Amino acid sequence: MFKLDGNIKFINIDSDYIKKLNLACPEVYYKSTGYDNKPYIGILINEVNRSYVIPLSSAKEKHKSWKNVNQECYLVYEYALKSKMGDADIWVQSAEESTVKHIMSVIDIKKMIPIKSGVYREVNMNKDNSDTPEVAKYKELINKEYSFCLKIVEDLIKKANKLYDSQMTTGKVKKFCCDFKLLERACDTYVI
Repeated sequence: MFKLDGNIKFINIDSDYIKKLNLACPEVYYKSTGYDNKPYIGILINEVNRSYVIPLSSAKEKHKSWKNVNQECYLVYEYALKSKMGDADIWVQSAEESTVKHIMSVIDIKKMIPIKSGVYREVNMNKDNSDTPEVAKYKELINKEYSFCLKIVEDLIKKANKLYDSQMTTGKVKKFCCDFKLLERACDTYVI
């Protein structure tokens, strides 16, 4: 049964490890080009002898039509002033004309993957005077996502347990879901 070991941790995962998992199961988020420098951000959860990470994926146009929560994902959002939205921001008009639901990212439970020590590092979310404007903006976003996750963490872990237990008990892998048994074998054989 998954649980948090201490506080929520956002981690970056080594791209070679992600590539290996993607070769074992193509549902793992990975692109063969331009992905080496993209951080794989996720929420670290633990089982008795196994750790998993639930990925946070960037918001996309398709997410505008998604529900805020279902059995396999959460939209990470905030209500913000429409006037503060940039061209790249993903948002949906709210009932109030000046306010929008700004979709920052998606927590995708069905894409969670096993992880082991040595292939990830914790994300530094602390502001620093030496941060460039781009890094400062990124850390602001990560901190908003982190605050959102704190509010839903218990429900998130329940959903992760339900999905994982169902797949491991029945052996059936839902459509668009990672195959946890295949990924655990790939994780166990990965050499750091």
